[in-house]
Amino acid sequence: MDKETITQLIETHRAKIIKVTKNIIKNPSLVEDIVQDASIKIYTYFQKRDYEIPKNIEAWVTILTKNTAYDHLRKLKRHQEVHQQVSDEYQQEKTLDTPERQLISKEQVQHINQVFHLLDEETREIFILRNKGYSYQEIAQLKNLSLGKVKTKIFRGRKKMMDHLIDKGVL
Repeated sequence: MDKETITQLIETHRAKIIKVTKNIIKNPSLVEDIVQDASIKIYTYFQKRDYEIPKNIEAWVTILTKNTAYDHLRKLKRHQEVHQQVSDEYQQEKTLDTPERQLISKEQVQHINQVFHLLDEETREIFILRNKGYSYQEIAQLKNLSLGKVKTKIFRGRKKMMDHLIDKGVL
């Protein structure tokens, strides 16, 4: 069968391919991919073999499209299962509370606490208010400071803490 005949056959049955795919696949973004895959399968089937068109071409196209759609769903399911398994393993590893991790956590808290006390009193108070959920504007009103001053204190305080923690090798 020549390329033009195969292309014409696919175009003739394209609406049927789309309809069958939409009935199986509810995600519109996947429908076009599956329609394309089914069209490619039809094209390669007739190009590789010099077969005549089946007697009931519509039924043949329907079956091929259904099989392509179900293959795609199985493939997605396998990928989701693998992704879920990897995610579960990561969460288990992350939540394991080993003595080593407990010690490291305690040390990190101690280092952060030491660096926090290096900040001036006003900056520490601003940090505490910010940690309690106050907005920059609310902190400025409570501390009787300008909004710019509050933002600057927080920025410089964070930078100072980060620099000290990096120097100590904590981060």
